[in-house]
Amino acid sequence: MTNVPFSAFLCGSTLRDGNQHDPHDLPKVLAGRDGGTLSPGRHIAYTKDTPLCNLYVSMLDRAGAPVERFADSTGPLPGLNNPDYTSGPN
Repeated sequence: MTNVPFSAFLCGSTLRDGNQHDPHDLPKVLAGRDGGTLSPGRHIAYTKDTPLCNLYVSMLDRAGAPVERFADSTGPLPGLNNPDYTSGPN
């Protein structure tokens, strides 16, 4: 048995465009099942202005260290554990 079903792995960059140093609309890969709290195998597109720190808030909550805010977050991301959720609010 591996720890992958009980883990979450985040991969990506903190800059989408190195020339403009634009911190918005960043591609990220979140893999794993995190003990069943994540529903993998989907592409979820959140709005361009969704803070990346919302993802960190969601991950901290799943790791057992819930916080209301982290840096510029506005709250947790919806839909990470819902297999039918495929895109963020428009």
